[in-house]
Amino acid sequence: MEKNDIMFAIIFATVLLVLLAGFLFFFFLKYRYRSNQYIKERELMKKAFEQTLLQSQIEVQEATFSVLGKELHDNVGQLLSSTKMLLGITQRNMTETPETLTIAEETLGKAINELRSLSKSLDKEWLDQFDLVENLSTEINRINEAKMLAIHFSHPGKLPLKAEEQIILFRIIQEALQNAIKHSEAHHILIDIEKQPRHIIVTITDDGKGFKSISNDGLGIRNMRHRTKQLGGNITWNLPTIGSSITIQLPVKENIQ
Repeated sequence: MEKNDIMFAIIFATVLLVLLAGFLFFFFLKYRYRSNQYIKERELMKKAFEQTLLQSQIEVQEATFSVLGKELHDNVGQLLSSTKMLLGITQRNMTETPETLTIAEETLGKAINELRSLSKSLDKEWLDQFDLVENLSTEINRINEAKMLAIHFSHPGKLPLKAEEQIILFRIIQEALQNAIKHSEAHHILIDIEKQPRHIIVTITDDGKGFKSISNDGLGIRNMRHRTKQLGGNITWNLPTIGSSITIQLPVKENIQ
């Protein structure tokens, strides 16, 4: 009888331990599930906040740019145009026009054209229709005209990115170009944009003197990292013996018209 009682006690204790272990395992799974859900919700909230912040920044920029564009066109532009007209009147009243005056008038004409392009680029309607390939091509042509270096641009045409996203990517590429022009002493720069099914890959390569390392303290580098992160992508620097290369990888979102 005592033997049966002992066996019963052992079986009871075993069943109890199994139930307790199952109970603990169930709560562990439930806790892990809730923890994962919390992490996912936090990531979604973070992304939503960053997207809202980005949209707010863009709206503030658009409002500021719109006011600035009107001021440039209506006030500064008119003053420069009036000055150019006065120079023309002065030239007509002179028997012989000094070369410096002719150069000044030509320079002023170029400044007026640049100002008109700038005021156009600050217009909200223009920003809503921003095309990276078109504007980057214009920027590259302007730099190539100086004949100090040659920039080659390869692209697939229209990019599957929203206008505001193309503006941010344009600023990243601009910063990379400025760094290459100012610091690398490059003679050739290649910008290649490749459109893949799920990603856009931007590669900026130069044949300059290269860099030993990339400092994270520089404002330009921080801006490039921050803007790439805003677009949900990543940016890397490759520093070979000669020249340097920057690779930007951005996700392609669906239903982008």
